[in-house]
Order: sequence, then C-alpha cells, then structure tokens
Amino acid sequence: MSIKEAVVTEIHRPTRVHYPRRRTLLKGIDDLWQADLIEMIPYARQNSGYKYILAVIDCFSKYAWVEPVKSKGGQDVTQAMKTILNLSGRVPNNIQTDNGKEFYNISFKKLMEKYNINHYSTFSQIKSSIVERFNRTFKSMMYRLFSLKGSYNYTKHLPGLINTYNNKIHKTINMKPSEVNANNATSLLNKVYSFKSKRKDKQRFQQGDYVRISKRRAVFTKSYTPNWSAEIFKVKSVRHTIPYTYLLEDLSGQPIQGAFYTQELQKTKYKDVYLIEKILKRKNNMFYVKWLSFKKPSWINVKDLIS
Repeated sequence: MSIKEAVVTEIHRPTRVHYPRRRTLLKGIDDLWQADLIEMIPYARQNSGYKYILAVIDCFSKYAWVEPVKSKGGQDVTQAMKTILNLSGRVPNNIQTDNGKEFYNISFKKLMEKYNINHYSTFSQIKSSIVERFNRTFKSMMYRLFSLKGSYNYTKHLPGLINTYNNKIHKTINMKPSEVNANNATSLLNKVYSFKSKRKDKQRFQQGDYVRISKRRAVFTKSYTPNWSAEIFKVKSVRHTIPYTYLLEDLSGQPIQGAFYTQELQKTKYKDVYLIEKILKRKNNMFYVKWLSFKKPSWINVKDLIS
C-alpha cells in the first residue's frame, strides 16, 4: 500500500457513534438547568406565528418549563428565558445549552449576568441529553393532543401539558418532578444520583501524539465522505476523567475547544502528509494546490509530491 493509499484509508476508517461518556454530575435542585429550542415551524400559522418552544429543565428534579418563541433571535429567546425565571421564582447556578447564536448573544449574556448564572456549552454533538430527552417526551405529548383535538394549535395548551408532565412520576427519580423539594433532595441525591465509577477504559493516547478527529464532532462545519479530518492535531494533555478525555491543539499551537473521547480520535502515522484535491497553477518546479478539506491553497515544490 502506498503512503497516499494509507492516508486515504485513515480518513475513511469507520467511526463509532455509541460509546461510554462522562456522566452529568448533579448536586441538587437548581444546580444545573438545561435549555433547548423545540422546532415547531410547520405549525406557526395556527399558533400566532410562534415557530419554537423554549424548553428548560432542572436536571436534578426533572421539573420543566416551556415558553413559546416566535424566532431564534437572541432577544426573543432571552425574553422567553426571562419569563421562565420570573414565573418560576427559581434561579439555577448553571445553565447548559448548545452553542447556537440564540443563546450566545449580548441579550442572553446580560440576562445570565443579572441573575449570576454560569452559562456554558459542550462541544460534542452529544449535547444537553437531559433536555433533549424531555423534548422527545413533550413533543410526543403534543402530537397526541393534535390527534385528539384535530388541530395543530398548541400554544393555549402548553400550561396544561407541562403541568401534566411535572405531575407524572418520572422513572429516573421514581417520583413526580413537582414533589422534589428541599426536604427530600438529600435522600434523592443519595438514592439516585450517587455512584462510584470504576475505570474500565485504557489510555490510548499520550501527550504529543498526532491524531485525526472524527467528523462527527461539531468542531467541523460540514462533512461529506471522509469520516476523519484531513487536518492533523496534537494531543496537548490527557485528562484522567472516567472515561479518559484529551485536550488538543492544532499544529500552530492553537488550542481546540472542548475535550475529546478516545473514540473521537485516531492516531496517524503520516503527520506530514496531506492530500491534494486539485492543482490550480504550475510555475517552473512549483505547484499551487488546493488541499483536501482546507480552504486556503498554497505553493509547494514538485519534489514534495508523493504518489
């Protein structure tokens, strides 16, 4: 197998989707909320132009709130979050969202600062899993309502639907979210959320290793055929989490956001070999080339080409 064929084999190697990930550490009521938008665009006309529902859940008690939103604009989403904070009378220590512009804007930032809330995101495609599970449950409730009523008008039914959800026994905590309070929180913490992790995985990478990143990671804008990055990265440090995670930097020394699981990385044997997509110009013994998966073309010497 030629070097070129070996590199092609690396970037087309299958990736894993399902593997153990770090657990969300829950400390008590209102320590961590997760928020997300439920898309309801097809039914906007029947609901006064509301295209989304802001869904917010307290990860500990599973208590949830919903608020209709007309757009993904920062001001609309911020106003919906403000309404939830005001009506609930509760303020979390932390709010986790995805890193979309609807949550990362001046209006939302000011609201978080006003209430002294730590707002953060993860950089994996496996995002706020608790609120996403709630979204599936709540949408299922709405679609049952659509079938029952013969109408897609849901906004007037949101208070009743969320009240039903909050007063139904949740299988994770084995009680109703509305029943979780300061008196039983410690018992719930010890019974449901305490766990002892034993390491089962092995450290696969060392500091200084050169790796490719799975294109399932949200670091990339779009991916088509290759499963792994054409760009090479370097392991900056190893985090002894359960399971192991790794911090990376690019070859110019710039850190890459987020920590990576073992299954999201592939060690490369060819850190100095890159694939050419197209030769754009020729001048004497120099070629101006477009690299595979890179935006900027560059000049290379013909002596550096390999077949």
